[in-house]
Amino acid sequence: MHIKESLATVLVRFTGLGIFCFNPQRGRGEIAAIRDDKHTLTVVLRQPVYQDGAGKDLVVYQEVASYKDLPKQGVEIEIKALSDPAIEGYEIYKQGNFDRLSSLDANDFRWVVNLDDLNGDTPLRPSGRGPDPLSKLFVSNGLFYTYRVDSSLSFEKVEIDASGAEKRREVFGNVAETVGVKIEAEEVGFTIRIGGVEQKHTFQRVAGLPAVIEIKNMDYNPNAVYSDMADYYGYLSSPDGKQFRLEPIREDDGDEETRGGSVNQQQFCHPVASDLPSIDQL
Repeated sequence: MHIKESLATVLVRFTGLGIFCFNPQRGRGEIAAIRDDKHTLTVVLRQPVYQDGAGKDLVVYQEVASYKDLPKQGVEIEIKALSDPAIEGYEIYKQGNFDRLSSLDANDFRWVVNLDDLNGDTPLRPSGRGPDPLSKLFVSNGLFYTYRVDSSLSFEKVEIDASGAEKRREVFGNVAETVGVKIEAEEVGFTIRIGGVEQKHTFQRVAGLPAVIEIKNMDYNPNAVYSDMADYYGYLSSPDGKQFRLEPIREDDGDEETRGGSVNQQQFCHPVASDLPSIDQL
């Protein structure tokens, strides 16, 4: 791993259905978690504590707070440095050229599928009619990177025209499963607002022992659909109606019978990125 996570005060990890945007005006990364009837949003905060064991101190991660089965409306989360941040605004971890089929740097943010890049010459624009509510997450003073690439699943990129007919397909490669954000500061604050009620938590820097904020927006149904593209195109669409679907191929079994088939018993909902400057435009 190229990211030195041990230097962080807080590590944020996001897995599941969500659209990342980067807001240069507000100096923060933003995540729109899509709140449909299939995906469940949970937030768990953990911090390291010392525990006596066999005559020596052991470090264990203890749950500070958890927010489970959050409502679909009125949820907003803000995470930012409260003092002495190492990064003003945000940074995105990218190193040199990137090729989804051959890159070795597992932390490069470009493992996250960028919808605008995926659509190529056809620009995407907000549909203005997203089908489901959005929970909003704002993260400042952090370095954004890929925390985990799901190397067990490789995808094909399938082009679909406005009528729903398949036009062509090509090998796409692996994609990010979890996005990480590393925040270095003397103090980091977490605020969650649920229906107008606000709760706060504060984390002080502990050298070498960062706190962890884990956010998941997942569909835990074992028969879940393995392309989230239809969900995302509900918020961002192309003028000509063209869409792309990502179909999984098993890395260990790439024969024709498994191409585009079900990959049950594995939970996979992948976040994407957009070139929009703010999720408020969704």
